[in-house]
Amino acid sequence: MNKLNIALLGLLNVLFISCKTEPDAKAVRQEVLNIHDKLMIDGEKVIKNKMKLDTLLVSDQIKLSADSAILKQKIADLITQLNAADEKMMDWMHFFKDDFKGKTAQEDLDYYKAEMVKIRAVEDSYIKVTKASDSLLRIYNVK
Repeated sequence: MNKLNIALLGLLNVLFISCKTEPDAKAVRQEVLNIHDKLMIDGEKVIKNKMKLDTLLVSDQIKLSADSAILKQKIADLITQLNAADEKMMDWMHFFKDDFKGKTAQEDLDYYKAEMVKIRAVEDSYIKVTKASDSLLRIYNVK
């Protein structure tokens, strides 16, 4: 009977450990890398939109506009925001340690969770500035 109790306790212990809801560092790291991979593709759009806005800024379409000074400033601001979003991504990639090894599993997890927050902020800036630049480019029929 005693051996049965020990076996049951061991089985319950295994079940409780396997039902752990906290993600491990590998899973969080992989999610961070997945977001990074997506942002690399989105980064191409950021650069393309910047180039299109640069072209629009010097185009006759803007020069002939009644509100050209206001529009030029809006375009220049969007270009600055696109550059800032791209720079934020470059900074994140420069400082990210893909092979981070802390002293404990919890330190590894904490590192990748902190990186998740940072890469999500980059993602948010990409989304915001891409939507704004897409909208302006659509208004002026820039493809």
